[in-house]
Amino acid sequence: MMQHKGGPRLLVTDREGALYLERARIHVEGDRIVYHITDDEHRREYNIPHVNLAVLFIGQGTSISQSAMRLLGEEGVHLAVTGSGGTPLHMGGLTTYSSTRHFREMLPIYLEPAKSLLAAKAVMRDRTTRMRRIGGTGAQKWLRARETGALNKLCSRYETSLDTCEDITQLLGFEGQFSKACYAEFSGISGLSKGHTFRREAGVGEPDETNPDPVRLVNRLIDHGNYLCYGMAGAALWALGIPPHMSVFHGKTRAGGLVFDLADSFKDAMVLPIAFSLAKEKDAKEAEKTFRGRLINAFDDREILKEAIGTVERMIAAATPGPGAVDA
Repeated sequence: MMQHKGGPRLLVTDREGALYLERARIHVEGDRIVYHITDDEHRREYNIPHVNLAVLFIGQGTSISQSAMRLLGEEGVHLAVTGSGGTPLHMGGLTTYSSTRHFREMLPIYLEPAKSLLAAKAVMRDRTTRMRRIGGTGAQKWLRARETGALNKLCSRYETSLDTCEDITQLLGFEGQFSKACYAEFSGISGLSKGHTFRREAGVGEPDETNPDPVRLVNRLIDHGNYLCYGMAGAALWALGIPPHMSVFHGKTRAGGLVFDLADSFKDAMVLPIAFSLAKEKDAKEAEKTFRGRLINAFDDREILKEAIGTVERMIAAATPGPGAVDA
């Protein structure tokens, strides 16, 4: 991806993945973007490596100056604002120029249902590949799983379903079954299922500190992790110059639907092992802090921005006839 002379100095795929700040004040000192934590009596300031940063997550109680926003925009840093549990509000500088190639290639895929289905299947195949590779490794690392054969079988069954899938509605039905099976599998690996029945509920709100509920905590961590993944997916699309509303299976009129489509290719594999590993933590706030740190580190370790951009390329390739092919 080429940039104009006044644009970012580093490609998004060559940068560190993400930085998360909360209760901070972000401003400019000279040619540096710096921040200090609001409750730090000594007001120590720290640099934000904006030239080498892909995504800046701004959490609760954080403010940012106009001059800092301008420098972030000039360097092509994607800003993702998250509230309690995460709120998908993303911003990118409009002064950053990117090639229109990916937009032009995605437009017919967005407009034609048959091509949308092929692209959606490519996303789901990346999802199962990453669930085996990243999710399985995460289960071993964070949940001390001795083997992940059952997880591999879930992925294989889903891939077989994809081969027979004839439309987006059917795909979403298979996808829902796969998601439920993954929740149940990670709940079992973590030991949570021995005393509780895990049911996925989005937006559960603040945890009850007086009566810790592991199911509620895991749901909250999944919410928070999903929104961080949406930030990474949004940054990938923005870097490629693809509008986030050009969804292929999350509803053609849903705002930011393509962000959700793309995030589906990696979020469960990244989020679920870490979230379920913290199910039995008594301090919900500490669990959320630990979870967030582990997940953001994993974004860098797994080079998720490169992974997400690779998925976009495979979506386009799957839905675009090659030389000599017949467009059905």
